Amino acid sequence: MEERNIIKWSVYSEYTELTIPSGEIWMSESELADLFGVFIPKLRNAIKALYKEEQVKPYEAERIIKVQRNQYLTVYNMEVVMLLAFRLNSYQARAVRRELMERIERNHKPFEVILTAMSGTEN
Repeated sequence: MEERNIIKWSVYSEYTELTIPSGEIWMSESELADLFGVFIPKLRNAIKALYKEEQVKPYEAERIIKVQRNQYLTVYNMEVVMLLAFRLNSYQARAVRRELMERIERNHKPFEVILTAMSGTEN
């Protein structure tokens, strides 16, 4: 069985916390449904829409892993997780969006973009 990192809700006595481990994220449909608080058919429709709109390609975003002798599982990468967080409309999806945005803002390093324009003269 292959080890994977997944995003999950950790429940403590007085609060619930979103745990995002470091490393590559690969999550199954049931794990994604739990994360976003939606039913699997709604999740599948959202994933199909991502593929149809070509926001992500299936060959880049998913892979099949072996979980037992003759059992396989389709898992999705972090890009799909992020896209679903912004596509789905549930309390948990909003919480995931908020947490992702906070982490991006917290780790944001300023950068500069230098644009050069050249004008040519026609003679």
